[in-house]
Amino acid sequence: MAAETGNGFVPEPHSLTGRDNYFEDFNVGEVYEHARGKTVGEIDNVLITNLVMNTAQGHFNEHLMASNPIGHRITFGGVTASLVIGLAMEDTGEQALAELALDKIRFRTPVLHGDTLYAFSEVLETRDFDAAAAGRPDLERFSPAEVGEVHFRHWGVNQRGDVVFEGERRVLLKRRAFRPRASAPAKPARSRAPGRVAAARQKPPARRAVRARTAAAKKGGARPRLRR
Repeated sequence: MAAETGNGFVPEPHSLTGRDNYFEDFNVGEVYEHARGKTVGEIDNVLITNLVMNTAQGHFNEHLMASNPIGHRITFGGVTASLVIGLAMEDTGEQALAELALDKIRFRTPVLHGDTLYAFSEVLETRDFDAAAAGRPDLERFSPAEVGEVHFRHWGVNQRGDVVFEGERRVLLKRRAFRPRASAPAKPARSRAPGRVAAARQKPPARRAVRARTAAAKKGGARPRLRR
């Protein structure tokens, strides 16, 4: 039953995830037009460009780009790719266990601040997953009976229908037979300085004893030694 909150009702957890995006639901040749669009703002481009230390001024120097035929700053390609793939994730990534590859990236048309992007996906291939062949020993814990690999082609267009991004992505998806596993308990981190940790665990001497040693040192004219 849905739980009531101050803002209304919260849907049950299973209704937050689509029911038709498991491995078995994707067939080669299918094309998806994803529901949402995203208008690219100045903060999307300039903030990420600066955070990742991209020094290409075409992304953040409006004065420089005013003399360029484009006339304005252009959005960093990493932002464009992230937004297009992000728009596709609701349909192609809700059941994902691992991202396997991203390839054949192409940026066809510059994206400017204020452009709105829409995403499309095509299923190029579906196949059983072999962790050893994929070079992913970390995924050997998953049985081929409960996971599968899907190869997508994603592309994004702007509000005029111009293609701005193309790329291919391989992802490991759950089959309907997948059963969640309990997470293994995290191992405690090993200290790089065990000697200092051991010393820190020792109880400090009683305050009375410290005062007594300090008083004795003052009487003798010597300065008290600091504990290290």
